[in-house]
Amino acid sequence: MNYQITQCQMLAPSIKEIVLAPLTQPALAPCETAGAHFKWWMPELEQWRHYSRVELAGHDLPPGSLAFAIRLHPDSASSAYIRQLQAGDQVRLDGPFHAFDYCLDDSDGADIALAGGIGITPLTGILGQLRGRQRPARLHYFAKSAGDAAYATELRELLQDDLSLHCSDSAAGRPSVATVLGQLQPRDRLYVCGPQAMLNDVFSHAQAQGFPRERIHFEIFNTTLAEDEAGFAVQATDSGIEFQVRPDQSLLDALEEAGLEPLYDCRRGECGVCELEVLEGEVEHRDFIMSPQQAACSNKIYPCVSRAKSPSLKLVI
Repeated sequence: MNYQITQCQMLAPSIKEIVLAPLTQPALAPCETAGAHFKWWMPELEQWRHYSRVELAGHDLPPGSLAFAIRLHPDSASSAYIRQLQAGDQVRLDGPFHAFDYCLDDSDGADIALAGGIGITPLTGILGQLRGRQRPARLHYFAKSAGDAAYATELRELLQDDLSLHCSDSAAGRPSVATVLGQLQPRDRLYVCGPQAMLNDVFSHAQAQGFPRERIHFEIFNTTLAEDEAGFAVQATDSGIEFQVRPDQSLLDALEEAGLEPLYDCRRGECGVCELEVLEGEVEHRDFIMSPQQAACSNKIYPCVSRAKSPSLKLVI
């Protein structure tokens, strides 16, 4: 569906907020839940990128309009596209899609949200929805600095003392995930969106406490990559194809771009459908399937999220 940009502003030097209005109103509005994300078409890349919708009561947008806050990376082609957009431009979106799977009728236990940087975007709607149901949700917001914490002021108005902002540049530094979560109760619920390392820490802490995995609701996009990612070469032995994975591209996307047809489902390192055998090369395991001990001796890779540590990989596909 095509949208027109109605507003643009920089929330921080590397975070751009964009408000969109649909060019044609859909005949039937989709049934949306908080935490939805949309796919944005990148014309020059001929690929989709995923960005979460921002839902704040203070935005007061016209019906059908959408707001996004997108972090811009200096060496990313998709960021270059987003950076040059301005009011009046048209963009193509698909969605909404929902990765968060949670039950709002389940009111027993505490609601605890953890956001890392721009991972705050899908949590804005979830926190608003929880508070609207009179549930005392708590947010731990990790950011580089107060100036880099998008929507911290608005969320402070919503959550009051139930917002804890943890900044890397503070005198005390950022606390660990284990410190802020403390002793989890079996009926608590976690809502998490942020960098891979933070998600790993959450799962590790939960596992150490015997906290139920199904009560961790999280979002991770295969297209959300670190600023210092490296590209790498791939040799596909069965098909005889060799190609390069770009720094701003997942291995799964690169396989598809090379004309291969890998199996996949969740695209977030949970289901295991996209598993491939690694013949040569070292893997940076980022999935949520294998334990660290299993990953250390595994010759498998889940290309939707995992990458190469070595300059190249040889894969069976």
